[in-house]
Amino acid sequence: MLTPRKHLNLDVSVLRIAAIMLRELKKRGVMEFERLRGIVIRRVGGDGEITFLPALSFLYLMGKIEYHAKNDVIEYRAN
Repeated sequence: MLTPRKHLNLDVSVLRIAAIMLRELKKRGVMEFERLRGIVIRRVGGDGEITFLPALSFLYLMGKIEYHAKNDVIEYRAN
């Protein structure tokens, strides 16, 4: 659940990581999984790696991205 807590670091929250991912995917349209992960870690730091998969799942559930396993790429879906 996305409930804020007293000690939540907003810099590595699921919503911030998802926003970073969406910004990069909007620019490029399609991006390799590892490249997107690397961008998130560079922008946020090591803690971004922990939040990367939950943010990716959040975007998928919201219908904003599509994962293509054959090429291991993530595609931005404009709704």
